[in-house]
Amino acid sequence: MSDTKDTVVVSQHETALDEPSYNTKKSLSDKLSLYFSSIALLSDGYQALIISAVERCLSQIYGESILTSSLTTRISNALLIGDIVGMLVFGLVIDRLGRKFGIVLSTFFVCLGIILATASSGTTPTGLIWMLIIARGVTGFGCGAEYPCSSVTAGEAAEESGRSRGFWLIISGNFIIDCGFLLASIVPVILLAICGEGGLEVVWRLSLGLGLLLPVNILYFRLKMLNSNSYQKEALTQKVPYLLIMKHYWPKLLVTGGIWALYDFVTYSFGIFSDTILALAAPGNSLMQTLQWNIVLNVFYPFGALLGAFFVDRLGRKRLMGGGFFIQSILGIIIGALATQIVGIFPLFVILYGFFLFFGELSGGNNTIVLAAEMYPTAIRGTMYGLSAALGKAGAAIGTQVFKPILAALTERTGDAVKAQGYVFIIGSGITLLASALTFFFVPDLSKQSMSTLDDEFRKILTDNGYDVTQLGMGHPQGHNEELAADPKKAMAL
Repeated sequence: MSDTKDTVVVSQHETALDEPSYNTKKSLSDKLSLYFSSIALLSDGYQALIISAVERCLSQIYGESILTSSLTTRISNALLIGDIVGMLVFGLVIDRLGRKFGIVLSTFFVCLGIILATASSGTTPTGLIWMLIIARGVTGFGCGAEYPCSSVTAGEAAEESGRSRGFWLIISGNFIIDCGFLLASIVPVILLAICGEGGLEVVWRLSLGLGLLLPVNILYFRLKMLNSNSYQKEALTQKVPYLLIMKHYWPKLLVTGGIWALYDFVTYSFGIFSDTILALAAPGNSLMQTLQWNIVLNVFYPFGALLGAFFVDRLGRKRLMGGGFFIQSILGIIIGALATQIVGIFPLFVILYGFFLFFGELSGGNNTIVLAAEMYPTAIRGTMYGLSAALGKAGAAIGTQVFKPILAALTERTGDAVKAQGYVFIIGSGITLLASALTFFFVPDLSKQSMSTLDDEFRKILTDNGYDVTQLGMGHPQGHNEELAADPKKAMAL
């Protein structure tokens, strides 16, 4: 097909999408996308951190002879493994079948997993724990699906509505996840205060089950969303040249996925096991006291994300991310080197620990999401975002897998649990220092770049390699755009 005909097809499609009634619906959809597309990511943050309190309850109910360290690690990693699978699968789904389809289906899996986890049972305590592990994997599949579905949808909605793309990607992504972290530290304390330590069975089940309220309450609004205009015009739903795509975009994937993996390695290790760290630092504290201090610690997460949201477009992605990682590494080295002295002033230890997490959110927590949503064209944005996020969660899974063995080995070697924690902080700081260096060397600053520029570059790559770009756009490759132009109602239905 000639270049002239291709130009006409795009113009006709744009005319269909410019119908007044469609524009009204699209404006409402953009607002719904920004406000509700990522609220379910609150579930991801909540479900990721709530398991720490659940594990402590189960440990007190059944003892370490049943809830062994290997089973504890499997419970922690089940969500992360599900996350990885969900990110990979739904990254492809939202590129091939649409943003709205993916975001509604992901809600279903989140709800199913939470229901199964809350109702976990077995003929033996070990059987119950294994059902919990499986259910956590299902929950993780849905939560992982939320990452590409929600962030990609929010980024495209911000771009098309003229809002600050970086700010809204953070607010609807990392900030809302961090609010989930904070909520997950508050809920068990309230339940424990109501039920007492004699009602730990009720505490852990309700802690998981209350997470169901988040995704269920926004399902209606998600059903009202529309696919973005850019997706409708640029979607690559048939004959996807994956080899060609990876040939051109693997260097970007190493950047977005590699730095995300380093960030998650540190953040998930120090976040999921924060109860363990606090309990070791102050072994005389009761379960309630440990959980209460954990609330103080988790307050730092959303404030770090929020501050980063206000500065991301002013300072640029590269400087904010690289600088934040560097400050985090310095704080970690200070905590590690002076651990035995700092722990003696426990509130100071908690505050420094909190700022360690604060700068991690301000830098990597925010900008890994922003970069993965900004560095790829519309047609493959979901797929590449899903791959980047999956690499990040792989780093998290490795971190949570090796964290306790490393801490145990260092404790045995030094004979001092606090000193061992100090070494762990120094190891984490070394990783964040590496992430800082990679950021300054390899991350481009895309603050001012329009996403349409990436789409134009991708079209040129396809054209140069003999791909028929008239196949871009939702639906059938031949005549679909002309059909939309002739019937605006079909365009609005998309």
